[in-house]
Amino acid sequence: MLKALNWRLQARRGFATAWAKPFQVAIDGPAASGKSTTAKMVAQRLGFQYIDTGAFYRCITYEVLSREIDPTDPRNEEQISNIAEQAHIRLQTLFAAASGVSKDQDRILHSLPTTRVFLEEQDVSSQIRTEHVSQHVSAVAAIGGVRQAVLQKVRSIGAQDDARYVDGSPDSKSSTEGLVMDGRDIGTVVLPHADLKVFLVADSRVRAERRLLELIKSGATPAQEKLDIDAVQRDLERRDELDRTRKVSPLMKAKDAMELDTSGLTIETQVDVIVQEVYRRRKSAA
Repeated sequence: MLKALNWRLQARRGFATAWAKPFQVAIDGPAASGKSTTAKMVAQRLGFQYIDTGAFYRCITYEVLSREIDPTDPRNEEQISNIAEQAHIRLQTLFAAASGVSKDQDRILHSLPTTRVFLEEQDVSSQIRTEHVSQHVSAVAAIGGVRQAVLQKVRSIGAQDDARYVDGSPDSKSSTEGLVMDGRDIGTVVLPHADLKVFLVADSRVRAERRLLELIKSGATPAQEKLDIDAVQRDLERRDELDRTRKVSPLMKAKDAMELDTSGLTIETQVDVIVQEVYRRRKSAA
């Protein structure tokens, strides 16, 4: 274990000196396939900047619902697009200090980077993760004007140097070494020329179990409510269908993406697979 950790630390230090251009990693996949957790850990392991694109759509959905606007009514699309265009959304990702490699799942998740999300300078990090927002985010994300607005915001924030922090202090090296983005159309639309594209898949039942656990741990759904796992699975499958069939930037695997089925993998294992692929590709391109 110590040997593997030393190898990772040595390889990570080599990024800043050996790499001339930022290395882009695009991670796509359906809801609850493990995109965000995996992307955060990959970014932290490599010292890359992390951008949570899903947070933008959740922010806009939260604002739309707060105004009691029905996102499923086509007559509201222009109004929702205007909200998306005018919304001021800021992300602040806090990276945990390195504490070694641990196979303990709770310790791994506890040491994950956390992203604070601000909408018009209000911290809405927990509000945008509720099940109510989750149930409507696919409908909002399907609107062409919304996707265009988010695309511009994501590309803009990706060009900044202050999106990543370590122990509360800015790390200026992260944005120059590389970046990791996750979402539904990163490899096909946002970063079509990414150096590595990964498409995560997982059985819908497994994803439902993950989603329910996430809701309970975040406090969005209290454990005593005992949310029906079957209902969560049905909602995920409904969102999958909406994401796959939307007219603008549908959920799909990029032709040159590496598919990774995470159904039977631990978070640590899937992160290892992606990190090793990053090193392999960079070495072969040198």
